[in-house]
Amino acid sequence: MSNGLATVASGMVGLAAMGALAAARARRGRPYLADGLLVAVDGPADPVVTAVRAGFAGVEVAVRLDTDTVPPVLRLDCDMPDGEPAPTFEQAVLEPLAALVAESPLGRVHPRRAEPFLLLVHADPEPAPPPRVTAPQQRAALLQAARPEYEALDLLLRPRAELLTTFLGGRVVPGAITVVLTGPYWSRADLLGAYERFAFLEGRFSDLEPGGLPVTVAPLVTEALDARIGWDPHEEWPEFPAEARHILRSLVGAAHAGGRRIRFVGVPEDPRHVRTAFWQELRAAGADLIASRHRAPLARFLRKPVDRERKHRAEPRRPAVQDEQRLNGR
Repeated sequence: MSNGLATVASGMVGLAAMGALAAARARRGRPYLADGLLVAVDGPADPVVTAVRAGFAGVEVAVRLDTDTVPPVLRLDCDMPDGEPAPTFEQAVLEPLAALVAESPLGRVHPRRAEPFLLLVHADPEPAPPPRVTAPQQRAALLQAARPEYEALDLLLRPRAELLTTFLGGRVVPGAITVVLTGPYWSRADLLGAYERFAFLEGRFSDLEPGGLPVTVAPLVTEALDARIGWDPHEEWPEFPAEARHILRSLVGAAHAGGRRIRFVGVPEDPRHVRTAFWQELRAAGADLIASRHRAPLARFLRKPVDRERKHRAEPRRPAVQDEQRLNGR
């Protein structure tokens, strides 16, 4: 009987140890995916927790200014049950990120990872009525006017400056989190004239030309891939055409030569075999970020080894994080 009790007891200890190991793994999350970006502009309501638990290096969220409150509150612009307000940007994004950084020995979002967590913030509010002005100079001035969403965002970021990659007097000081404003709504004037700021802009390929945004303002460039390569969703490609592959790798090479990271939008999300084929080409070409709303399929794809047959013709990849001296032009 004593032997049986000992066996049961040892089994219980083994189960407890396995449970503790599973809990530890759950806290740690999945393996880190350096080139993975979760697109959470439609949800979930806890985008940071979801992205970090899956191992993604960044997340894209959408925000809107709730003017029904006094003062106005910046909220996530995501799908919610009827009658339930969306969480605030501070509750759903900034507070979880700050907690993760506080728990990390290295002061980073992902344990044992030095590179900043990438937070893309998208804003696309309802368009205002067109102003009654005719002079091109007046119209241009209105288009460059400060956006209330940026003012609200800046007020939230400043108290957490120690966590953020910061632009200060012409220098970029890396932090645990890099905030990049994405989409056409944000005003460039809000960032270009600031001596100190805690956010950066998403650039375009035109910014690689003389007169474009400097890398200290736009460290990330984004390009619509479907338009560039002539992708037609009604036309099946048996394989990625050589010309499209050349265009893709040329774009990646141009961005890296300009000291920028690059991501592509306009990548098909469905059907599955098409999006997987595009992801394979993006990874082989050295794209810094592969983004998708499909969290689980993208994570599974990124955990697989790189296809060396595709990789051998790709442009050499740059590190996920720029060296501070290189980023500052030294």
